[in-house]
Amino acid sequence: MGTELADLLVHSSNILMLAAYSVRDILWLRWFAVAAALTNIPYFLLQHTTLWPPVIWALVFTAINLYQILRIYLERRPVVLSEDEQKLYQMGFGSLRPREFVSLLMAGEWKNATAGDAAVVQGKPVSNICIAISGSLKVRKDGRDVMPLKPGHLIGTALALTGEPSPMAAVFAEPARYFSWPLGNIRAFLDRRPDLRLTLQGLVNRDLAAKIEQLSSHLPG
Repeated sequence: MGTELADLLVHSSNILMLAAYSVRDILWLRWFAVAAALTNIPYFLLQHTTLWPPVIWALVFTAINLYQILRIYLERRPVVLSEDEQKLYQMGFGSLRPREFVSLLMAGEWKNATAGDAAVVQGKPVSNICIAISGSLKVRKDGRDVMPLKPGHLIGTALALTGEPSPMAAVFAEPARYFSWPLGNIRAFLDRRPDLRLTLQGLVNRDLAAKIEQLSSHLPG
């Protein structure tokens, strides 16, 4: 193998690695790493004695990078939400990226309710956090209506943090469509995605502030 060609391959490979370390986008970094590894392989193969160990390792690194590149492309595909998912997303989850929102949905399930079904039972701990996209609810205490809740409010978030029995009940006033997250699933989701903890806490805080404002409008005076 000519010395000039060998030098060209080595220099090209190192230039590609330099480019890989210079870019911020992880996708481009992996593509440059693949190109650098493939550029080095002919150099190892065309020696008087074939250098198999570096060839094998270059192929291993190339395979790993190509697998990760495929994963990145799959993750960056446009997210298509169903009609119900789009409605729920617009109700209060707009601060999440669509793919993050889909990941959050995978921790729960869609449900239908009839009039009179309880989302929260007075005197019992909350086991699920839910949000209705259609159908209103009534907050009740000792059988008396305290205030209505329109679709879009998170139900059970404050009580879920304390684990104490609920002092009030939340009952569907009409047939409804809602999404429900079991508490165990939410905790497991946040353990896997701690980067979303602050974002979701912000959503909960805004929802709580809206409820307090709505409650104050129903109090005498």
